[in-house]
Amino acid sequence: MELDEAVRSRRSLKSYDPAHELTDDDLKRIFEAVTLSPSSFNLQHWRFVVVRSAEGKSRLQEASFGQPHVGENSGVVAVCAKLTAHEDAARCNGHAPAETLLSLVPMITGYYAQNEQFQRDEAIRSASLAAMTLMLIAQQEGLASCPMIGFDPNKVAEVVNLPDHHMIVMLVVLGKQGPIAPFPTSRLPLGEVVLHERFA
Repeated sequence: MELDEAVRSRRSLKSYDPAHELTDDDLKRIFEAVTLSPSSFNLQHWRFVVVRSAEGKSRLQEASFGQPHVGENSGVVAVCAKLTAHEDAARCNGHAPAETLLSLVPMITGYYAQNEQFQRDEAIRSASLAAMTLMLIAQQEGLASCPMIGFDPNKVAEVVNLPDHHMIVMLVVLGKQGPIAPFPTSRLPLGEVVLHERFA
């Protein structure tokens, strides 16, 4: 499937085939591509917890106010973000020449260290970019997906054993489409959302 087709055909589905399984090889292939997503200063804030067990999905469904598709799918990906990713700046940029790192790492640390709001904003941005890549790669692989924020983040954090200095950004449900077709979708006209040079 070409990228254009994946973009145009992807929908946020609520119906999945509970018998379909995601294998370790499936996940390796998907996430090798997902982790090529862009991130600020290449800090790769994202962390992904893939929940495939019946017990885990049941607990996530409970944390998601009982929504059925969270329990009936091939896997639920908790898209998380490391708020202190700037502390990994040297390791994440190990490809850079040593002299570059000498100036780059202090600059990155200076941007983030004393600004918790900036840490949070950047973590959400980077993890969201990766989540979109995840859904497009899944679509290309013949899998349906659904991003969602309808959950109790504290309960989800408990289910995935979220470490300190991390946050839950969203859940992405993955699997084969079930018997219920997706709802039709509509979009605002381009002239309303794509502006040239500035707002009128």
